[in-house]
Amino acid sequence: MARELFLGASGDLISALMILLMLMLMLSMSIRLMLSRKKKAYFSLTLSLLLISIQYVFIAALGTRFSAASGGMDLFLVTSLETLSFIALNVGLYQLYNTTRRKVKWLTFLGVTVTLLLVGARHYAAANWLPDAALDASAPLANAFLNIWMDIYLYILIFVCYYFVTPVVGQTLKYQTALIVYFLTHSAEVLNGYVYNDASEGLELATHFLPVVFFFIVFLFIFERVLELMQAVYHSSITDGLTGLYNRRLFMRRVQQCLQSGMPVSVIFTDIDNFKKLNDTQGHQKGDEALRRVAAIAADVAEEIGLAGRYGGEEIVLVITEPKIDPASVAERLRARVEAEAGVTISVGYAKARKGVTAEQLTKQADEAMYISKKSGKNRVTAYKPGLLAGAAPKKLPVE
Repeated sequence: MARELFLGASGDLISALMILLMLMLMLSMSIRLMLSRKKKAYFSLTLSLLLISIQYVFIAALGTRFSAASGGMDLFLVTSLETLSFIALNVGLYQLYNTTRRKVKWLTFLGVTVTLLLVGARHYAAANWLPDAALDASAPLANAFLNIWMDIYLYILIFVCYYFVTPVVGQTLKYQTALIVYFLTHSAEVLNGYVYNDASEGLELATHFLPVVFFFIVFLFIFERVLELMQAVYHSSITDGLTGLYNRRLFMRRVQQCLQSGMPVSVIFTDIDNFKKLNDTQGHQKGDEALRRVAAIAADVAEEIGLAGRYGGEEIVLVITEPKIDPASVAERLRARVEAEAGVTISVGYAKARKGVTAEQLTKQADEAMYISKKSGKNRVTAYKPGLLAGAAPKKLPVE
Protein backbone atom coordinates (compact mmCIF):
# COMPACT_ATOMS: atom_id res chain seq x y z
CA MET A 1 0.00 0.00 0.00
CA ALA A 2 2.76 2.45 0.97
CA ARG A 3 4.71 1.48 -2.14
CA GLU A 4 1.73 2.23 -4.38
CA LEU A 5 1.12 5.50 -2.55
CA PHE A 6 4.59 6.99 -3.00
CA LEU A 7 5.44 5.63 -6.44
CA GLY A 8 3.88 6.17 -9.83
CA ALA A 9 1.17 8.73 -10.45
CA SER A 10 0.15 8.96 -6.79
CA GLY A 11 3.74 9.74 -5.78
CA ASP A 12 3.89 12.48 -8.42
CA LEU A 13 0.62 13.94 -7.16
CA ILE A 14 1.57 13.84 -3.46
CA SER A 15 4.98 15.47 -4.02
CA ALA A 16 3.46 18.08 -6.36
CA LEU A 17 0.81 19.01 -3.78
CA MET A 18 3.41 19.25 -0.99
CA ILE A 19 5.57 21.49 -3.16
CA LEU A 20 2.60 23.62 -4.20
CA LEU A 21 1.73 24.21 -0.53
CA MET A 22 5.24 25.55 0.15
CA LEU A 23 5.18 27.55 -3.07
CA MET A 24 1.92 29.23 -2.06
CA LEU A 25 3.44 30.24 1.29
CA MET A 26 6.55 31.63 -0.41
CA LEU A 27 4.52 33.29 -3.13
CA SER A 28 2.19 35.08 -0.71
CA MET A 29 5.21 36.33 1.25
CA SER A 30 7.02 37.44 -1.91
CA ILE A 31 3.98 39.24 -3.36
CA ARG A 32 3.38 41.11 -0.12
CA LEU A 33 6.99 42.23 0.03
CA MET A 34 6.99 43.18 -3.65
CA LEU A 35 3.90 45.37 -3.24
CA SER A 36 5.09 47.02 -0.02
CA ARG A 37 8.79 47.50 -0.78
CA LYS A 38 8.83 47.44 -4.61
CA LYS A 39 12.30 45.93 -4.91
CA LYS A 40 13.45 44.02 -7.98
CA ALA A 41 14.47 41.03 -5.90
CA TYR A 42 10.87 40.46 -4.82
CA PHE A 43 9.67 40.79 -8.42
CA SER A 44 12.19 38.16 -9.60
CA LEU A 45 11.23 35.86 -6.74
CA THR A 46 7.54 36.31 -7.45
CA LEU A 47 8.05 35.57 -11.15
CA SER A 48 10.12 32.47 -10.45
CA LEU A 49 7.65 31.15 -7.87
CA LEU A 50 4.79 31.69 -10.31
CA LEU A 51 6.65 29.76 -13.03
CA ILE A 52 7.44 26.92 -10.63
CA SER A 53 3.81 26.86 -9.45
CA ILE A 54 2.62 26.58 -13.05
CA GLN A 55 5.08 23.74 -13.58
CA TYR A 56 3.77 21.78 -10.58
CA VAL A 57 0.14 22.55 -11.34
CA PHE A 58 0.85 21.05 -14.77
CA ILE A 59 2.38 17.95 -13.15
CA ALA A 60 -0.50 17.62 -10.67
CA ALA A 61 -3.09 18.04 -13.44
CA LEU A 62 -1.42 15.45 -15.67
CA GLY A 63 -1.04 13.12 -12.70
CA THR A 64 2.46 12.08 -13.75
CA ARG A 65 5.84 13.20 -15.04
CA PHE A 66 6.81 12.06 -18.49
CA SER A 67 9.73 9.72 -18.92
CA ALA A 68 12.88 11.49 -20.05
CA ALA A 69 13.35 8.93 -22.77
CA SER A 70 9.84 8.27 -23.96
CA GLY A 71 8.16 11.57 -23.21
CA GLY A 72 7.47 13.81 -26.15
CA MET A 73 7.01 17.55 -26.49
CA ASP A 74 4.99 17.75 -23.24
CA LEU A 75 7.99 16.58 -21.24
CA PHE A 76 10.25 19.02 -23.05
CA LEU A 77 7.94 21.92 -22.25
CA VAL A 78 7.90 20.93 -18.57
CA THR A 79 11.70 20.77 -18.56
CA SER A 80 11.91 24.13 -20.35
CA LEU A 81 9.60 25.70 -17.79
CA GLU A 82 11.73 24.16 -15.05
CA THR A 83 14.85 25.69 -16.60
CA LEU A 84 13.31 29.16 -16.87
CA SER A 85 12.03 29.00 -13.30
CA PHE A 86 15.47 27.84 -12.10
CA ILE A 87 17.08 30.88 -13.72
CA ALA A 88 14.50 33.29 -12.29
CA LEU A 89 14.69 31.74 -8.81
CA ASN A 90 18.46 32.03 -8.60
CA VAL A 91 18.37 35.60 -9.90
CA GLY A 92 15.83 36.40 -7.18
CA LEU A 93 17.94 34.77 -4.47
CA TYR A 94 20.98 36.70 -5.75
CA GLN A 95 19.05 39.97 -5.67
CA LEU A 96 18.01 39.41 -2.06
CA TYR A 97 21.62 40.12 -1.11
CA ASN A 98 22.92 42.21 -4.02
CA THR A 99 21.96 45.07 -6.29
CA THR A 100 21.14 44.12 -9.88
CA ARG A 101 24.17 45.02 -11.97
CA ARG A 102 24.19 45.27 -15.74
CA LYS A 103 26.32 42.13 -15.96
CA VAL A 104 23.68 40.15 -14.07
CA LYS A 105 20.96 41.46 -16.38
CA TRP A 106 22.92 40.38 -19.45
CA LEU A 107 23.66 36.95 -18.00
CA THR A 108 19.98 36.49 -17.14
CA PHE A 109 18.99 37.56 -20.65
CA LEU A 110 21.56 35.14 -22.09
CA GLY A 111 20.28 32.28 -19.95
CA VAL A 112 16.68 32.85 -20.99
CA THR A 113 17.67 33.28 -24.65
CA VAL A 114 19.58 29.99 -24.72
CA THR A 115 16.55 28.25 -23.16
CA LEU A 116 14.23 29.64 -25.83
CA LEU A 117 16.71 28.76 -28.58
CA LEU A 118 16.79 25.18 -27.33
CA VAL A 119 12.99 25.08 -27.39
CA GLY A 120 13.00 26.37 -30.97
CA ALA A 121 15.75 23.95 -32.01
CA ARG A 122 13.89 21.03 -30.49
CA HIS A 123 10.69 21.99 -32.31
CA TYR A 124 12.58 22.40 -35.60
CA ALA A 125 14.39 19.07 -35.22
CA ALA A 126 11.16 17.28 -34.34
CA ALA A 127 9.37 18.77 -37.33
CA ASN A 128 12.11 18.37 -39.96
CA TRP A 129 14.53 15.64 -38.91
CA LEU A 130 12.50 13.18 -36.85
CA PRO A 131 8.82 13.94 -37.56
CA ASP A 132 7.64 10.38 -37.04
CA ALA A 133 9.49 9.97 -33.76
CA ALA A 134 8.25 13.28 -32.48
CA LEU A 135 4.68 12.08 -32.87
CA ASP A 136 5.40 8.61 -31.53
CA ALA A 137 6.09 8.45 -27.79
CA SER A 138 7.20 4.84 -28.28
CA ALA A 139 10.39 5.94 -30.02
CA PRO A 140 12.61 6.30 -26.93
CA LEU A 141 15.95 6.88 -28.64
CA ALA A 142 14.61 9.62 -30.89
CA ASN A 143 12.81 11.37 -28.03
CA ALA A 144 15.86 11.01 -25.82
CA PHE A 145 17.97 12.70 -28.49
CA LEU A 146 15.44 15.52 -28.80
CA ASN A 147 15.07 16.10 -25.05
CA ILE A 148 18.54 15.54 -23.62
CA TRP A 149 19.95 18.93 -24.65
CA MET A 150 17.77 20.84 -22.21
CA ASP A 151 18.82 18.46 -19.43
CA ILE A 152 22.50 19.06 -20.24
CA TYR A 153 21.91 22.81 -20.28
CA LEU A 154 20.24 22.61 -16.85
CA TYR A 155 23.35 20.86 -15.51
CA ILE A 156 25.45 23.74 -16.82
CA LEU A 157 23.20 26.26 -15.08
CA ILE A 158 23.48 24.37 -11.77
CA PHE A 159 27.29 24.47 -11.89
CA VAL A 160 27.33 28.13 -12.93
CA CYS A 161 25.12 29.06 -9.97
CA TYR A 162 27.17 26.92 -7.58
CA TYR A 163 30.49 28.52 -8.47
CA PHE A 164 29.46 32.10 -9.27
CA VAL A 165 26.36 32.87 -7.18
CA THR A 166 27.37 31.09 -3.97
CA PRO A 167 30.19 33.54 -3.02
CA VAL A 168 27.92 36.60 -3.25
CA VAL A 169 24.84 35.49 -1.31
CA GLY A 170 24.31 35.15 2.41
CA GLN A 171 23.41 31.80 3.96
CA THR A 172 26.05 30.11 1.83
CA LEU A 173 25.54 26.66 3.34
CA LYS A 174 21.78 26.71 2.72
CA TYR A 175 22.27 27.86 -0.87
CA GLN A 176 24.91 25.23 -1.62
CA THR A 177 22.81 22.51 -0.01
CA ALA A 178 19.80 23.54 -2.08
CA LEU A 179 21.82 23.36 -5.30
CA ILE A 180 23.24 19.95 -4.36
CA VAL A 181 19.73 18.63 -3.70
CA TYR A 182 18.59 20.12 -7.02
CA PHE A 183 21.52 18.44 -8.78
CA LEU A 184 20.64 15.08 -7.20
CA THR A 185 17.00 15.53 -8.18
CA HIS A 186 17.85 16.28 -11.79
CA SER A 187 20.36 13.40 -11.89
CA ALA A 188 17.70 11.00 -10.58
CA GLU A 189 15.33 12.14 -13.32
CA VAL A 190 17.97 11.78 -16.02
CA LEU A 191 19.25 8.39 -14.87
CA ASN A 192 15.81 6.93 -14.38
CA GLY A 193 14.62 8.21 -17.75
CA TYR A 194 17.58 7.69 -20.04
CA VAL A 195 19.35 4.73 -18.41
CA TYR A 196 16.72 2.72 -16.51
CA ASN A 197 13.69 3.63 -18.61
CA ASP A 198 11.69 4.46 -15.45
CA ALA A 199 12.35 0.98 -13.98
CA SER A 200 14.24 2.09 -10.84
CA GLU A 201 11.90 2.57 -7.88
CA GLY A 202 14.65 4.21 -5.80
CA LEU A 203 15.33 6.81 -8.46
CA GLU A 204 11.62 7.35 -8.94
CA LEU A 205 11.19 7.95 -5.21
CA ALA A 206 14.09 10.42 -5.28
CA THR A 207 12.53 12.18 -8.26
CA HIS A 208 9.28 12.56 -6.34
CA PHE A 209 10.52 13.74 -2.96
CA LEU A 210 13.97 15.34 -3.35
CA PRO A 211 12.21 18.40 -4.83
CA VAL A 212 10.23 18.64 -1.58
CA VAL A 213 13.54 18.89 0.30
CA PHE A 214 14.84 21.45 -2.21
CA PHE A 215 11.85 23.76 -1.86
CA PHE A 216 11.85 23.41 1.91
CA ILE A 217 15.46 24.66 1.96
CA VAL A 218 14.53 27.52 -0.40
CA PHE A 219 11.62 28.39 1.88
CA LEU A 220 13.99 28.55 4.88
CA PHE A 221 16.43 30.66 2.85
CA ILE A 222 13.79 33.21 1.85
CA PHE A 223 12.15 33.24 5.27
CA GLU A 224 15.45 33.92 7.06
CA ARG A 225 16.34 36.69 4.61
CA VAL A 226 12.95 38.30 5.09
CA LEU A 227 13.47 38.21 8.86
CA GLU A 228 16.89 39.84 8.39
CA LEU A 229 15.35 42.60 6.27
CA MET A 230 12.53 43.17 8.76
CA GLN A 231 15.02 43.34 11.63
CA ALA A 232 17.16 45.79 9.67
CA VAL A 233 14.14 48.02 9.00
CA TYR A 234 13.13 47.90 12.65
CA HIS A 235 16.70 48.58 13.79
CA SER A 236 16.99 51.59 11.49
CA SER A 237 13.71 52.95 12.84
CA ILE A 238 14.93 52.96 16.45
CA THR A 239 18.61 53.81 16.08
CA ASP A 240 20.66 56.78 14.95
CA GLY A 241 22.48 56.14 11.70
CA LEU A 242 25.67 57.99 12.62
CA THR A 243 26.32 56.76 16.14
CA GLY A 244 24.38 53.50 16.30
CA LEU A 245 22.76 54.64 19.56
CA TYR A 246 19.01 54.55 20.09
CA ASN A 247 17.25 57.55 18.61
CA ARG A 248 15.39 60.19 20.59
CA ARG A 249 11.96 58.65 20.10
CA LEU A 250 12.99 55.24 21.39
CA PHE A 251 14.95 56.75 24.27
CA MET A 252 12.02 58.85 25.48
CA ARG A 253 9.68 55.88 25.13
CA ARG A 254 12.01 53.80 27.28
CA VAL A 255 12.24 56.52 29.95
CA GLN A 256 8.44 56.82 30.02
CA GLN A 257 8.02 53.05 30.34
CA CYS A 258 10.43 52.98 33.28
CA LEU A 259 8.62 55.84 35.01
CA GLN A 260 5.24 54.20 34.50
CA SER A 261 6.52 50.98 36.03
CA GLY A 262 7.69 52.86 39.12
CA MET A 263 11.39 52.26 38.58
CA PRO A 264 13.75 54.78 40.28
CA VAL A 265 15.40 55.84 37.02
CA SER A 266 17.87 58.62 36.36
CA VAL A 267 18.69 60.48 33.17
CA ILE A 268 22.19 61.70 32.27
CA PHE A 269 22.41 64.45 29.66
CA THR A 270 25.71 65.25 27.92
CA ASP A 271 26.87 67.78 25.36
CA ILE A 272 30.26 67.81 23.61
CA ASP A 273 32.20 70.94 24.48
CA ASN A 274 33.23 73.28 21.66
CA PHE A 275 31.66 71.00 19.08
CA LYS A 276 30.77 73.81 16.65
CA LYS A 277 34.36 75.08 16.78
CA LEU A 278 35.61 71.56 16.04
CA ASN A 279 33.37 71.33 12.97
CA ASP A 280 34.31 74.81 11.76
CA THR A 281 38.07 74.42 12.19
CA GLN A 282 38.68 70.73 11.40
CA GLY A 283 35.65 69.81 9.31
CA HIS A 284 32.47 67.86 9.86
CA GLN A 285 34.24 64.54 9.38
CA LYS A 286 36.33 65.19 12.50
CA GLY A 287 33.18 66.23 14.33
CA ASP A 288 31.43 63.03 13.30
CA GLU A 289 34.39 60.94 14.43
CA ALA A 290 34.40 62.64 17.83
CA LEU A 291 30.65 62.10 18.14
CA ARG A 292 31.01 58.41 17.31
CA ARG A 293 33.80 58.01 19.89
CA VAL A 294 31.71 59.65 22.61
CA ALA A 295 28.71 57.53 21.61
CA ALA A 296 30.76 54.32 21.83
CA ILE A 297 31.96 55.26 25.32
CA ALA A 298 28.39 56.14 26.39
CA ALA A 299 27.08 52.82 25.07
CA ASP A 300 29.82 50.96 26.95
CA VAL A 301 29.12 52.83 30.20
CA ALA A 302 25.37 52.23 29.89
CA GLU A 303 25.70 48.52 29.14
CA GLU A 304 23.84 46.35 31.68
CA ILE A 305 22.67 49.36 33.74
CA GLY A 306 20.51 51.16 31.18
CA LEU A 307 20.75 52.39 27.63
CA ALA A 308 22.29 55.27 25.70
CA GLY A 309 20.74 57.39 22.98
CA ARG A 310 21.41 60.35 20.76
CA TYR A 311 19.08 63.15 21.74
CA GLY A 312 20.06 65.44 18.90
CA GLY A 313 23.13 67.13 17.43
CA GLU A 314 26.06 66.53 19.77
CA GLU A 315 23.81 65.61 22.72
CA ILE A 316 24.14 62.08 24.10
CA VAL A 317 21.76 60.86 26.81
CA LEU A 318 21.70 57.87 29.14
CA VAL A 319 18.91 56.41 31.21
CA ILE A 320 20.00 54.42 34.29
CA THR A 321 17.51 51.69 35.15
CA GLU A 322 19.42 49.88 37.91
CA PRO A 323 18.18 51.20 41.29
CA LYS A 324 21.44 50.48 43.13
CA ILE A 325 23.58 52.43 40.67
CA ASP A 326 24.56 55.99 41.69
CA PRO A 327 23.98 58.25 38.65
CA ALA A 328 26.61 60.71 39.94
CA SER A 329 29.35 58.08 39.73
CA VAL A 330 28.17 56.96 36.30
CA ALA A 331 28.10 60.55 35.04
CA GLU A 332 31.61 61.24 36.35
CA ARG A 333 32.96 57.97 34.94
CA LEU A 334 31.52 58.89 31.56
CA ARG A 335 33.02 62.40 31.70
CA ALA A 336 36.46 61.11 32.71
CA ARG A 337 36.53 58.41 30.02
CA VAL A 338 35.52 60.84 27.29
CA GLU A 339 38.24 63.26 28.36
CA ALA A 340 40.85 60.47 28.39
CA GLU A 341 39.79 58.51 25.28
CA ALA A 342 37.80 60.65 22.85
CA GLY A 343 40.01 63.69 22.37
CA VAL A 344 37.17 66.00 23.43
CA THR A 345 35.39 66.87 26.67
CA ILE A 346 31.74 66.86 27.62
CA SER A 347 29.52 68.82 29.96
CA VAL A 348 27.22 66.54 31.92
CA GLY A 349 24.04 66.92 33.93
CA TYR A 350 21.85 64.32 35.57
CA ALA A 351 18.47 64.16 37.26
CA LYS A 352 16.80 61.53 39.41
CA ALA A 353 13.16 60.69 38.90
CA ARG A 354 10.69 62.15 41.37
CA LYS A 355 7.06 61.30 41.88
CA GLY A 356 4.80 62.69 39.18
CA VAL A 357 7.65 63.63 36.82
CA THR A 358 7.17 62.73 33.14
CA ALA A 359 9.88 61.53 30.75
CA GLU A 360 10.00 64.95 29.09
CA GLN A 361 10.29 66.74 32.44
CA LEU A 362 13.00 64.40 33.73
CA THR A 363 15.05 64.80 30.55
CA LYS A 364 14.60 68.57 30.66
CA GLN A 365 15.87 68.63 34.26
CA ALA A 366 19.00 66.71 33.24
CA ASP A 367 19.39 69.14 30.32
CA GLU A 368 19.20 72.11 32.69
CA ALA A 369 21.87 70.56 34.89
CA MET A 370 24.05 70.05 31.82
CA TYR A 371 23.51 73.71 30.89
CA ILE A 372 24.91 74.78 34.26
CA SER A 373 27.97 72.58 33.65
CA LYS A 374 28.40 74.20 30.26
CA LYS A 375 28.11 77.74 31.58
CA SER A 376 30.35 77.23 34.62
CA GLY A 377 33.50 75.99 32.93
CA LYS A 378 32.57 72.90 30.88
CA ASN A 379 33.98 69.39 31.32
CA ARG A 380 32.14 68.88 34.58
CA VAL A 381 29.11 67.13 36.10
CA THR A 382 26.11 68.82 37.70
CA ALA A 383 23.24 67.26 39.63
CA TYR A 384 19.78 68.70 39.11
CA LYS A 385 18.09 70.43 42.03
CA PRO A 386 14.90 72.51 41.99
CA GLY A 387 15.71 76.12 41.21
CA LEU A 388 19.12 75.17 39.88
CA LEU A 389 19.20 77.74 37.09
CA ALA A 390 18.69 80.53 39.61
CA GLY A 391 21.29 79.16 42.05
CA ALA A 392 25.03 79.20 42.30
CA ALA A 393 27.36 77.46 39.87
CA PRO A 394 27.99 73.82 40.77
CA LYS A 395 31.24 72.27 41.85
CA LYS A 396 33.06 69.77 39.70
CA LEU A 397 32.83 66.26 41.08
CA PRO A 398 36.10 64.54 41.93
CA VAL A 399 37.49 62.02 39.46
CA GLU A 400 37.15 58.46 40.66
